[in-house]
Amino acid sequence: MSSLEEIEARRAARKEVLAKQREEQRAVDLEAIDALEVQFGDSNIRYVDVPFMPGLPTLAAVRCPKPIEIKRYRATVAPDHKAFAAKAAEDLGAICLVYPVGDLRDQLLEARPGLLVGLGMESLGMSTGKAQDEGKG
Repeated sequence: MSSLEEIEARRAARKEVLAKQREEQRAVDLEAIDALEVQFGDSNIRYVDVPFMPGLPTLAAVRCPKPIEIKRYRATVAPDHKAFAAKAAEDLGAICLVYPVGDLRDQLLEARPGLLVGLGMESLGMSTGKAQDEGKG
């Protein structure tokens, strides 16, 4: 059996390797996000941090939805369809997901199965204004 010090040293070494891999992947991801911000406009891209797993992106990004995409979302979450709100957000996230693409997209969504719902909500948020707190309350 390993000593406490050996276990802690082994864990620290493993975590150091993972931190370096995460940092390298983060640079790749930020390059892609930067290019998307140039392509779509800074205010038309939102991204979320994804817990690091070796070989997968640390960020996922969505673009602002188009009017027809919002119309489809609203039709899905109409008052008589409230149970479908998560599915509608997931569908919107899938439509608006611009990073990652290809196999990395599939792998990331397999590893993080709820990610599209959150991304859909981020995308939906871009299609509206943001309330400003004026210190009232």
